[in-house]
Formats: sequence, structure tokens, C-alpha cells
Amino acid sequence: ATIGRLLKPEKLTPAQIEFVDIAGLVEGASRGEGLGNRFLAHIRECHLILHLVRNFASTDAPHVFTDVNPDRDAAVVEAELALADLQVCEARLERLRKEPKTPENLLLLEALEPVTESLGREFRRPAADHCEALRPLQLFVTRPVIHALNCSDTAPADPTRFPSLTARGCLLFSSALEAAANGFAESEKAELRQGLGLAPEGPSAITARCFTELDLIRFYTIKGVESRAWSAPRGTTAAEAAGLIHTDLARGFIRAEVLNYADLVATGDFHLARDAGKVRIEGRNYVVQDGDVLHVRFRN
Repeated sequence: ATIGRLLKPEKLTPAQIEFVDIAGLVEGASRGEGLGNRFLAHIRECHLILHLVRNFASTDAPHVFTDVNPDRDAAVVEAELALADLQVCEARLERLRKEPKTPENLLLLEALEPVTESLGREFRRPAADHCEALRPLQLFVTRPVIHALNCSDTAPADPTRFPSLTARGCLLFSSALEAAANGFAESEKAELRQGLGLAPEGPSAITARCFTELDLIRFYTIKGVESRAWSAPRGTTAAEAAGLIHTDLARGFIRAEVLNYADLVATGDFHLARDAGKVRIEGRNYVVQDGDVLHVRFRN
């Protein structure tokens, strides 16, 4: 947004995360209730699980239960995810114990036994090294999880009503408030949100949390009439970043001209920053940093 205000390009393209909307799971989904198996299969293909949990009362939107209880509703969904994972783990564990004790199998066994035991009690993400070992199983429990509560646009949110999710750092927003405040200045929106105990950034806080949990960075390109932000895993090299822009740039990569975001903001223009000696020349193995502005030179 700052780059857009600064450069005023004809076309401004933000970094993107793809969200796949999957209908809420019902109790018994792990046993095939509703369309549980189909929905569960879709979730296994995702990198992160974002729970949108209801936290408002409305006669126009019936609830599957008789009352609104965010802690309970989230627990029901996570219990189904845990049960589905448990089935996968138990089946794999039974086969694994009969297979040769190779280093790879021993590593998997070391990760699989404790997660199988814990899934009977709770849905808690394992340590990073165990998540890596368990990756081929596509378990839900290895995914980062974010809870976002859709709250009332009239009554302030009361975290004491959902202590479990509060302790887990849930995000509070109101889709009704955002619709009503459409067209308001951002400062006015922030004031309204804070008055209801919601995240002052609004729904954009959800995207920011996704970037954090997925360990993504943003880098920027300024080309012609378009200024664009890109998302990439932390540790991405200049050549890999070029490939995200276009495969031809990766194949013919020569070098990258790199400008720090803060230096762009300070100078107000990529060319002025170059004249001031702020632009660096980096090779294909340079690790792109969050906020870098890249200009890739390549061979056709």
C-alpha cells in the first residue's frame, strides 16, 4: 500500500494467498457424515488451516447448535480433524512396525508414535522436525492453524466467552462492520474496530498472520505501468524469485538489481535510489529479503 501511494502506478497488484473455501465440518465428518470425507480430502491439500468461527447471534443465520459458542465450535471441527488423522497414523504405524528398520523408517517412527498417542487427547501441532518427517502423510495436525472469529458489528467482543481461543491468539473481526464501513477512511475504520474490541487492521490482519505462519516474505517489482508485490517462502534465492515472475527470467538470469524497501520509500523512485548508490547488484544465489525491490536482468 505504501508503494502504491508513493509511486502511484497505473496498475498496483498486491501479493496473493489463495484461500480455498471449504464448508464447515459437522460432528462425525471423520466417519463420513455429511460430505465429510470429500471436505477432509480437500483440506489435506492446503498448507494452512484457517478456521472462520462464528461469534455473533442472528435469527437470519441459524446455527447448527442452539447457541453460539466459539470454543465449542472450534473444538468440534478440530476433534474431527484429529480423528481423521488418527486413522491415518494408526494404519501407517501398523505397517511401519513390520517394515525394515531403515534410517528413514526409524525417523518416521520416532515422529509417528508420539503424534498418534497425542491425537487421542488433543489437536496440537508437533515439533518442526516431526512435522517434516510426517510430511508424506499430509496430516492436518502438521499444518499451521489460525482462528478468526467473525464478531458482531454492534456489541463489543468479550474474550471471556471464548477463553480457549483467546489463549491461542485468535483474531477478531466483523464482516458486517466491514460491509457497513465500506468507503470510510482507514483511520475511521480502525477506530470503529477498536471500539468493538476487534483487530484494528480488520480482515487484513488475517492475511498478515497467514504470511507469518507460512513463513512467507514479500518482494516487489516495478516494471512499466505496474508495481507488484509477490509472496515467496523465506530463503528464496534471486533466481527462484525470478522464476516466480516468469520462467524466462529464471532460465536467462544474469543478475538482480536489489533495492531495500526503506531506501525506496526514502528516495521515492528506483532510478533516484540507483543514482544515490542504494541499488546493489546480486547474483542468482542471493537470498531475497522481506521487502526487497528486484529488477531482474536476463538473457533472452
